[in-house]
Amino acid sequence: MSKNQLTHELSTVIQKGTEHELGEAFALAKQLSITRGAMDSMTFEFSTDLFVAVSLCVAHEKEDATFYDVLNHLLDPAWDSEKQMLCHFQFYDKLPLHPDAARWLKGFTVKAIRLDGNKATQLVRRAHAHWKKTLNSTTEILSVVDVTTDVKPARSIQVFKPEKADLAIEELAKLSSEKRAGGEGVLCDMKVNNGYRTIPDAKMAAIKLESAKANFENLEKPLERLQLDLILSGEMEPEEFYVMPILLLGDPGIGKTYLAMQLAEALGVEMEKMGASGAQGAFQLNGSHPSWNNGKYGSLIELLAKGKSSSPVVLIDEVDKIGNASVYPILPALLDLLEPRTARCFKDQFLGMEFDCSRMIFILTANSMDTVPTPLLSRVNVFDVPRPDIAQRLRIILQEAKRWQLKTKHTEIEFEIDTCHALAERVDLDLRKTTDIVREAFGIAIRAGTTTAKLLIPKFDGRCAAGFGRTEQSQFLKNPMR
Repeated sequence: MSKNQLTHELSTVIQKGTEHELGEAFALAKQLSITRGAMDSMTFEFSTDLFVAVSLCVAHEKEDATFYDVLNHLLDPAWDSEKQMLCHFQFYDKLPLHPDAARWLKGFTVKAIRLDGNKATQLVRRAHAHWKKTLNSTTEILSVVDVTTDVKPARSIQVFKPEKADLAIEELAKLSSEKRAGGEGVLCDMKVNNGYRTIPDAKMAAIKLESAKANFENLEKPLERLQLDLILSGEMEPEEFYVMPILLLGDPGIGKTYLAMQLAEALGVEMEKMGASGAQGAFQLNGSHPSWNNGKYGSLIELLAKGKSSSPVVLIDEVDKIGNASVYPILPALLDLLEPRTARCFKDQFLGMEFDCSRMIFILTANSMDTVPTPLLSRVNVFDVPRPDIAQRLRIILQEAKRWQLKTKHTEIEFEIDTCHALAERVDLDLRKTTDIVREAFGIAIRAGTTTAKLLIPKFDGRCAAGFGRTEQSQFLKNPMR
């Protein structure tokens, strides 16, 4: 941070006494993560919370307070010890803090006072070094998330109730710094725009998906259904936006993830990918209770809190491997998400609050329908996705080559068309492997300084890829590509 930034007044970035001040202080503290380095979790959480506490108090105590005042507050000669400095926070209850900030500060103070003298000294000195490193870096600490606006965005719905976030902040403050797991930042993020998140332009997204249909014929049917849902949603009020979940059946590497990516891109929203297998799969969706050793909030509440849209795309992989985990099964949580009525009041177990997931778009994948739970099948549209044929594989290879030309600005690099055809005919290689071969060839060409990229096609090892049938194998063995 430059000298001018170090002397920047806090009043320009923290609106004292308003409902935004706590969120703005946390937004500033987020910048500390840039210089975290190898700092352990407990020390980093303490450093972040202490920065929020000092920023709030210094901003209220001193009219023209700056970041320099925040930094020097920790080692002020007026303190007999670091522990005394921490204990002094209990006397800040007379400051005109907003109730949200006052409640949070009270919770922080209770935990800070419990520290013994040696531990307090150690943590405060580490925090001071951490802050100094950040404040003296070239990072713009003032480039923070804007949490100040009260304006309801056009075409939006309220995903989070601010009053519920306030209660969650109050409850979270009762936990130790190790237990909070950064939950304060998520809770402050969700209060942006009073909890409102935008509804995407469904009509435009439906139009954009048309090109994806032309490129991936094997995904045509699910893409058409998505288009129809988007067209209908585009004719209704924002509150009625809904895209029915779909389940894509088929072998690995045939474009199922590509469909989710194309949908997210067409809608202009984020995409989150997670796996359904495992005994603790539900933790990803609705978090784990704070009483657990590694308790943490779920991916869904974070995705909505940090994003601008109410309708991110969530890809849940391998729902045919859900199993019958008895400890913390994912199926009940997943069924709630796929039912609009229950998705409107989905609860994160860690933060203990409900939020609206009913406009999120869920894409599920499975290799086989045989082991997909029946209750789940009743909540989705099911589509069998065939493996792409040779002609489609060739188009994908050429498109991937074009993509790397544009991304690297090496438009002079071309691929040998014969090897492109050879790779397309290798139906034993899934699309992930195929596109990786194209990527590898482009990198080798750049490194060598040549204008011709040579595809390094592996020899056929006699094994079938998933879904590579006997007929296809027989045809391939008659004329194997070398």
